[in-house]
Amino acid sequence: MPTRRMSVEISSSAVRMAEVVVGHEPPELVRLAQVGLPPRAVLDGVILDPAAVRVALERCIKEGGFATGDVHLGIVGLRSITREIGMPVVPDSEIDAAVRLQALDIVPFAIDKALISARPLEATTGESGMPERRVLVAAAHRDLVDPLIEVVTAAGLTPVSVEPTSSAMIKALFDPHKAIDGPEAIISIGESLTNVVVHEDGVPHFVRTIAEGGDAITEGIAGALGLPVPDAETTKRAIDASTPETNAALRAARAASGSLIAELRSSIDYYATLTSRSPVKRVVLTGGGGQLAGFAEQLQQQLHIPVRQGSSLSRVDCSRLRLPESELASYDPFVAVVVGLALEGPRDVKDLDLLPPEVVLGRKRRQIERTIALVAILIIIVMVGLGGLRFLKVRNAENQSAGIQQNIAGLQAQIPRYNKVQQQSQTITDLTNLAAPVVSQEVYWPGVLTALADSTPSGGVIGTFSGSSVTSTPQTVPAATEIASLNISLVAPTGYTYFRSWYYSVTNSGTLTVNAFSGLTQGSSKQVTFTSTVGVTAKITSIRINEFKVPS
Repeated sequence: MPTRRMSVEISSSAVRMAEVVVGHEPPELVRLAQVGLPPRAVLDGVILDPAAVRVALERCIKEGGFATGDVHLGIVGLRSITREIGMPVVPDSEIDAAVRLQALDIVPFAIDKALISARPLEATTGESGMPERRVLVAAAHRDLVDPLIEVVTAAGLTPVSVEPTSSAMIKALFDPHKAIDGPEAIISIGESLTNVVVHEDGVPHFVRTIAEGGDAITEGIAGALGLPVPDAETTKRAIDASTPETNAALRAARAASGSLIAELRSSIDYYATLTSRSPVKRVVLTGGGGQLAGFAEQLQQQLHIPVRQGSSLSRVDCSRLRLPESELASYDPFVAVVVGLALEGPRDVKDLDLLPPEVVLGRKRRQIERTIALVAILIIIVMVGLGGLRFLKVRNAENQSAGIQQNIAGLQAQIPRYNKVQQQSQTITDLTNLAAPVVSQEVYWPGVLTALADSTPSGGVIGTFSGSSVTSTPQTVPAATEIASLNISLVAPTGYTYFRSWYYSVTNSGTLTVNAFSGLTQGSSKQVTFTSTVGVTAKITSIRINEFKVPS
């Protein structure tokens, strides 16, 4: 997920800020600003005039449109070091403690004033043949870091990391897609300091800070041409023009840069002598001092390896800055550090961070306080929400109660009308209860004849028929109770076989029963004549009962 990272660089000549959106490729540079500093406000990386630096930083925030928030800082100076050491193999979690035990041998200033951070590198075999771990150690004097923290905090920003500028330069200028087979040196030539970092595939192995920069060349030009230092600086920047004055300035610049080039050559040569290290294959230049006409060529002649100008802005998307190409090109040599500070390092590599412990603890405490405040606000919101919900429920219940009361009042107004209807309904019910038992025992003679016809097999002829109802009490009777009796005579066409069929048909009908039969005689043509008494059950009821039913 894309995130924004803001960075601040305070160099000897200017305060610079950058804001980069990371999390996609390429990263997007969305804000960039630079404000110059008065002479000697910062010397050798140490802030000597905090008020002037704070004013410049506040201008940078305002003119660049930056919001206050978390920032990543960088340091460089003669009172900071980055060294690679070998040490026994220990777990990553114990490396910082183990390095601090060896700090007296590698830190050239009071250990109680030192801020130390370590990054584990590759495992190797030591001179004794025992396995060891190469570790990159960064250390800085508090006099270098504390004023930086104070100025940035006073400007309303919150420091979240303090990184050596050497690591920032690698992030800004090393392109994995254009990597070479071997070490690469990045050289940043500032106003009063020159920073050299040798890395291999983005992993730093050697860092050196040289107390000499572009000012030494400016002073050489001023002395050779008899110019004030500001005029000599202007002449140095216009040294490409072919005039007698610039030609003289060029000769003076080359003479003045000789000592710096000698220091750079000494550093590159020294790296090749380190254990398990091979010679540097290429040099990348950045910083204002490296833009001097002919400097890169002069350095390449001394080192006998390719030297090229680095471009940090080519590694990021600058479209949202909406600056002309010429203006971007003028910024490019000066912003490698501030852009690199805003970029993320490899996720599986521990960052070198020299943020003081008390600042880390204070930041954690503020995070806890913010978390507690957010939780408290959330609880208050939930309580207010629950209170509001309870209020709405009570209000809704009151509204429902009022509606119910209104309905009750309406119903009570209709009670007299319904009382009259109820009285009339009760009268109808009483009459029905009187009539129903009588009608329910009524013999439905058409139904009796139909049942008799249905129970008489085909071919039989009923000769005589008479029926009478059975006297019963005016009560509802079970369905199997006889409510009528029939006397019939019947002529059967097929003799005794037909009689048997008729008998079982009547018996199984469920509505009629054979109570008695007699006079079973057979004629000459096999016809059988007989008489029978047949009972009619209450299953055959009168349909008039429906006339007395009261609708629901």
